[in-house]
Amino acid sequence: MYTDQDITNLVTRVALIEKELEKPPASRQSMPELGILSSNFLTRAFSVWGLYFVANLLIGIVFGCIFVAIGLALGASFTDILQHILKGVPLS
Repeated sequence: MYTDQDITNLVTRVALIEKELEKPPASRQSMPELGILSSNFLTRAFSVWGLYFVANLLIGIVFGCIFVAIGLALGASFTDILQHILKGVPLS
């Protein structure tokens, strides 16, 4: 099923992984310094609030642009309709 070469390769890989785990965490690739992973409550709270604010800002900008475009389109057509109606109305 498994050859001696396969087992030798696995033993070598396990030894390399064990050496990697023995190293201090600073030399290994560690987690990034994110505020949301902080042990300080206020840092975590403001990090969450900041992410929430930025997400809402981006979503608001997108919806704002869509509604401005719709408003301009409907406003222009409404103005044309209103001018057409008012053409037949006498001014005095």
